[in-house]
Amino acid sequence: MFDWVGGGHHPIYVRRFAEALRSEAEVVVAAPDETIREIDDRSLPAISLGHSRPRIFPTRRFDPHVRSLLRDEIALLKDVSDQSNPDHLVHLYADSLLPYLVSGPRLAPSVSVLIFYPRAHYPAAFQTPLRSGERMRATAKELLIAAWRRRADAHALLTLDEEAARRWRLRRGAEAHWVPEPPIAIPAKPPGEQKRTGCILYGALAERKGVDLLASAVVLAPMSLHITIAGEVNAAFVPRLNELVAEMRRAGATVELHADRHSEANGLHALARAKCAVMPYPSHDGMSRVLVEACSVGTPVIVHNRGLVGHLVRRHGLGRAVDCQDAGALCRAIVELAGEGDAAMEYRDNLARFASRFSPRHFERALLGVFHGDVGARTMTPPRQPTPRAAGG
Repeated sequence: MFDWVGGGHHPIYVRRFAEALRSEAEVVVAAPDETIREIDDRSLPAISLGHSRPRIFPTRRFDPHVRSLLRDEIALLKDVSDQSNPDHLVHLYADSLLPYLVSGPRLAPSVSVLIFYPRAHYPAAFQTPLRSGERMRATAKELLIAAWRRRADAHALLTLDEEAARRWRLRRGAEAHWVPEPPIAIPAKPPGEQKRTGCILYGALAERKGVDLLASAVVLAPMSLHITIAGEVNAAFVPRLNELVAEMRRAGATVELHADRHSEANGLHALARAKCAVMPYPSHDGMSRVLVEACSVGTPVIVHNRGLVGHLVRRHGLGRAVDCQDAGALCRAIVELAGEGDAAMEYRDNLARFASRFSPRHFERALLGVFHGDVGARTMTPPRQPTPRAAGG
């Protein structure tokens, strides 16, 4: 398994994929040092990729520095393949790399890739319009996916978007599979029944997470609200985050700010203490792990009515999907779910049913099904460390 991007949920994905696959295969992980440290599993052979590669945004993919990074990633991927000699090579974050996977050298093993952000189907499937530039990038990605699926070394196309997988299966090429969001590790002492209060915005804190939209809604609230904002904060966002917290407090809200990285267990406990989780991400594509975490502890959600996440909340009755850029609509949803009454009880059965789709058993079955029992056919070469490449910070 290969993932050169660190931080965020990446170590969790690597760990969960390895746990599911090594019941039937010898698994070697190629990952940044920070990911390997966080996994902290000496029984899992690892190849260090040195410093992690920064996240690359679609609008910057033609930047010369970005192109250089992606060429380095292809070379690193080939080094790992040559050194470990696997039956299968699984790339866990391949969206940005697609053009280079299509045009790059054929790799000796079969290759499977996980695509996080397919969205060409958003208008038809989820009633989410795309702007002109978004449509062009989404269409270009579909063409690249189609080209990659025709390569001789392409084994499987994986995605966390069930509708995208269904549509891809209607076309020729390497098999397309829906893989559930990796399972949540419920703590040994799971969050129990307790008094819930207010709402929580949880996860990596940055401009794109809509904290400003939450603040605009709180200012309109006809009552004092208890708000928890928790998660690791992007350093550049700290001054703006502090301004927004002060704005909400001036409006009469009680705001708890916990701007640090939470373990998965601590995050679940924080979510379980809230009446609802607010996810006002204005331009979020793809799946959301916070959505599954909230549902796993019985906490209903308020999300922006966009894309896959908005669709799942509407379809499964997990809370409210509203236009979070409409401060009044977001305010009404927060008051409804975080005010008087017990919204968690109202949504409890729906939340439990949805969370059950992401159980360890379902995840392992889906992932092993990708390989049809054809993993571990030969012994891999013990891992050596490739020459680290600069990751541009």
